[in-house]
Amino acid sequence: MAEAREGWTRESWQYFIDRIPECEGALRASSECQLAAPPPVDPADPAAPVASQPVAPPAAVVRSLAREAVLTMELPSPEVRVGPDPSVNEWDMAVVGYPLWLWTETAASVEASTTQYGITIVMSAVRDRVVFDMGDGNTMTCRGMSRLPGGTKAGTPSPDCGYAYSWPSLPEGDYTVTATSQWSVTWSALGYSGTVPVEVSATRELPVGELQAVIVG
Repeated sequence: MAEAREGWTRESWQYFIDRIPECEGALRASSECQLAAPPPVDPADPAAPVASQPVAPPAAVVRSLAREAVLTMELPSPEVRVGPDPSVNEWDMAVVGYPLWLWTETAASVEASTTQYGITIVMSAVRDRVVFDMGDGNTMTCRGMSRLPGGTKAGTPSPDCGYAYSWPSLPEGDYTVTATSQWSVTWSALGYSGTVPVEVSATRELPVGELQAVIVG
C-alpha cells in the first residue's frame, strides 16, 4: 500500500508519530500508529537492510499530514452577490418585501496537490452548499445559485436561491450578510484516502429600507 520515502527512516517517523494528536496516549498502541515491522535481518547477508533504511509512515501520519494540507488549501472566498443590487436603484438600498437573488460567482470545485515530508498529497475540493446568513436572524441554504439575468422582470423571485426581507435595517444601519461555503475535500496519498469538511466565509453590508406609499388627492 505504502512505499518507503527517501530520507525518512524508522527513527525519523517514530519521532513524528510521538508528536501528532492522532497517536497520543492509548491511541499510540493502535495499528494506525505503528510502523510496519522491519524484515528479519540475516547478519551474514551483506545485502540485508539496515536499521536506517527508509521506511513508509503509518496511516495516522499520512492522515495528519493530509488534514494539515487540506486546511491550508486555497479555496475561493464566497463573495456575496445580490440582485438587484442596491447600487442600481435610486434609493441605494434593498427594499422590504422585494425578492432578492443570492449567489456567489466563485468556482465550485478546486484541484490541488502538495508534497509534505516527501509524501505527495492530491486534493479535490467540491462545494456542497452555500449558507447565507441574512443578518436578520434568518438563513438560506443553497445548493444551486442563479445569477440575476439582465432584463429580468422586476419582482421575479430566484428559482433556487432568493430571499425577501420582512423588516428594514435602516435607519439604524445595514444588515451584515455572511455567505459560508461548505466544502468536501477528498485527499489521497500513499494508497490512503479520506474526506475533510472545510468552511470558507465572506461578508458584505446590505442596507434594507422600506418604501412608503404617498397618497395624492
